[in-house]
Amino acid sequence: MKTFQKLSFLLSILCIVSFSSCHQDLDKDPVKSDAEIIGSGIAWKLSTAKVGIFNVISEIDDCLQDNVVTFNYSPSVKLGVLDSGPTKCSSTESQTVNFIWDYNESTKILLVDTDIIEVPGAEGNMIVESVSNNELVISQNVSVSGITQKLVVTFVH
Repeated sequence: MKTFQKLSFLLSILCIVSFSSCHQDLDKDPVKSDAEIIGSGIAWKLSTAKVGIFNVISEIDDCLQDNVVTFNYSPSVKLGVLDSGPTKCSSTESQTVNFIWDYNESTKILLVDTDIIEVPGAEGNMIVESVSNNELVISQNVSVSGITQKLVVTFVH
């Protein structure tokens, strides 16, 4: 009888542990890829622009600094919207521009078929330096007076 009680007790403990571990697994959100975080559908706004330790955001036109960019994630086609914000550079420009984007997780290259931010001298691919739920840091080479430098731009939600 004692053996049956011990076995019954161990079986009860095992059931409790297994049920609680299953419950914990259900509570966790699945880990999102960088592309899913970038394409969260929430607008990104320009926060900083630096070359080395120098803040160069003043080199970007004021009418571009209030633009917001939204990446929408879908496994098949990734669409985005660039909104000119409250200050448009020209009264004739559209308030919004739709674009197609893609992101390569292994190379960290963000491809966009429009300029999401117009930076004088910008060339080449945009590299995602880091991405979190609240911050997207990209870099791109810029050529100023024949000298190529790395521009690092930070967007925030």
